[in-house]
Order: sequence, then structure tokens, then C-alpha cells
Amino acid sequence: MSKISIAFIKFGGLSAGGTERWLQMMAANLPKDKFKVDYYYCDAAPYIGSDYKHADTDSYRLKYMFDSGINLIKFQVGFKDITTPTHNWVKTNFWDIFDSSKYDFVQTAKAGDKEYPYYLMDLPIVEYITLSGGVDFSSNIAYSIHLSKWQRDRWLILGGGYDKSSVIPIPVEFPCVFDNLRLKLNIPIEAIIAGFHQRPDNNIASEIPLKAFAQIQQPNWHFVIMGGGEFYRKQAKDLGLQNVHFLEASADYNRVSSFLNTLDIFAHGRKDGETFGTVFAEAMIHGLPCLSHWTGIADAQEETMNKGGLFAANLEDYKNKLKEFFENRELRERLGNFGKKYAEEFYTIDNSVKKLCSVYEKVMEDAPATKIIANNNLEKNRANRISFRNHIKILVYNKYFFIGYRFFRKIFKK
Repeated sequence: MSKISIAFIKFGGLSAGGTERWLQMMAANLPKDKFKVDYYYCDAAPYIGSDYKHADTDSYRLKYMFDSGINLIKFQVGFKDITTPTHNWVKTNFWDIFDSSKYDFVQTAKAGDKEYPYYLMDLPIVEYITLSGGVDFSSNIAYSIHLSKWQRDRWLILGGGYDKSSVIPIPVEFPCVFDNLRLKLNIPIEAIIAGFHQRPDNNIASEIPLKAFAQIQQPNWHFVIMGGGEFYRKQAKDLGLQNVHFLEASADYNRVSSFLNTLDIFAHGRKDGETFGTVFAEAMIHGLPCLSHWTGIADAQEETMNKGGLFAANLEDYKNKLKEFFENRELRERLGNFGKKYAEEFYTIDNSVKKLCSVYEKVMEDAPATKIIANNNLEKNRANRISFRNHIKILVYNKYFFIGYRFFRKIFKK
């Protein structure tokens, strides 16, 4: 039996973000006796129409893929033009490198709406949707996977199809080290520590965690943030906080695991919320109780934590819940134990890969029909372009015919 051949394709596909890590982990852990994977990626490129900077290729994620034996294929993109509805890639050599005849289908990850270059392909597309950006109604969309029920429910409201969609969360790895960073941070072993990790980005920084901590701080209570924007460092200084510590962001899971082993409470905050929140899954599999807050933007945190965490409605509620965590060891242990069991059941790589294999089997069953529709759609687009060019030609011919007719009419009148 021949292997199923898949092209994983993603702009900035070797960065350390949750979306990219899902693609990387799935590509690396699919059964190699059943699937052949090529992983297409580019480095981050400037955006046209925005000063947003996509996370760039991360050395740890590159090593992870290399060590997993995945065939990496790098392409170039000069700019990503978000002034176009499909966020076109500008100055790219992708089409010179990509050969669709080698693959059964494409796996990508996107925000939901139609995106370049996938709608132009003559292959079935399996999309992993991580943001509520809309619905891609392109005829070659074969299946839509969501990272949470929260995300899928909003996509369904926008017109997404229930039958060809499902939920597969971003999986996490088991704790890989058992040391912690208390000695490095000069924090006493008996101290109680809350904290979280986050990418360095002021745009997603929440004022709630440190504000709440400032109102309840005690000499033996500490708060540690790994990564995070400069916003948090300024906030801690402005609030006059003594027991707040900062660590550099890292995509090295050994480092992340050591950080999580340092905490007693995973006290999260993010301005725009989470459509899943891989950080919770990581904290839970390390046995940590979790805390987050409502944002009104993306609020899948409560679903992700399940009964392994508490979800605050506002700053006051967050403060009270954080205080309860610091004071109540039994609560910390009960929620932490539940969260660990829940993560081990639902957030492991094996669990996600098993679900993905089922999706791919379904896609292969439907692939001939999807491919025919995609090809027909491309032929229609070509026919429309040809028809449009012919129409322009006719208009041009008619224009010159009319000019010639008027010229000769004047001569004969004379």
C-alpha cells in the first residue's frame, strides 16, 4: 500500500507560536509507515499594510523538525500584503518550488478566511483554523480542524460546515526535566509562586495579573513571568512590586518545563484572550492549577482549563481567586491533580495524532471528488480570464473599427 503524501505549507512555519507548533508536531509524529510529509516554510517577512511582525524561524523548532527526520523545504517571501483580501505573498518563489503532482493533499493553518496560495491550488486543502477570521468557501477546502470547541462554534455561526470539521487541540509534551529555577531566581524553597509565560508582545499584555498581585502581596508570595512584553516590567516598577521576577522568553521546552516546575500557580493574563491556550495545557500537564480572566474577545481559556482552573470575570474577581490559590494548598493540589489527568487524556501528542489520522482517512475517501471540484473551479477561473481577455479584445477591435468607420465616412462625404 502506497503512503499518503502530504505537503504541510505555512508562512513562518518554523516559528514557536502555538499554530505553527501544531503543524510541526503533527508532521513530526504522523506514522512514517503510512504518511510521507514534506514541510514547506519561509522565514517571517514584512507586512504591507501593517507594522505587525510575525514570529520568525526559531532555532529550537528547526532542530525539532530536523531531529524528527522531516523533509524541510524552504521558500522565499519578500512581503505579505494584507491590503489584499487573501493576504498575497509578494516576491515569492513558492510556485517555482512547489509541485502539486507529488501530493495527495495539503495541510496548512490559517485564520479561517480564504488565503493565498491555497485557493489557487488544484489539491484538497485541510485547514487548521486558529482564529475567528471567517470561513473559506473555496471548493478545494476538504476539511476544517479547530483547536477548540469555542473556536469551532463561532466558525459555524459564520457559515462553516459541521460535517467536515472537528476539534483537535494543540498537544503538549510531558514534562521533560524535573529541576526548577528557584535557586537561580533566589526564591526560598518554601515560598509560594504564581506566574505565566507569554511571547514578548506588548499588544497582548494584560494589566490584570500584576495589578491583582499588587493588592494581595505578602513577603513569602512571588510572581514570575517568562517572556512577556516590556509592558509587564514597566507595570511592576510603577506598582512598586518587590517579589516579581522576569525571565527571558524561550522556545526550548526544557527551559519552559523548568520554569513551570518553579510555579505553584499558573496565573495567566492576556489582553485579547485565547482561542485555545497551549500555555494552559502545558501548565496542566505539569500539575499546576490555572487561573485566567475574561476578555470579551477570545475566551476559550475556561474550556481549555476545564475543572483544572478558575476563570475570573474581572480584576476584583481575579484578585480574590489568586488570593485563594495562595492561601489554600488543598485547592491548589485538587485542581492541579485534576488538570494533570485531564491534560494526559486530551492534550497529548498521541491523542491528537490519532484524531488527525482519522481526518486524513476521511479526506482520502473524499479526495477524488474534492480534486475534481477544485480542478473544475480552476478551469472556470481560467475560462473567465480567457473570456475577459477576449471581451477586451472585442472592445478594442470595435473601438478601432468605429474610428476607421468615422474616418472613411468623412472621406466619402467630401
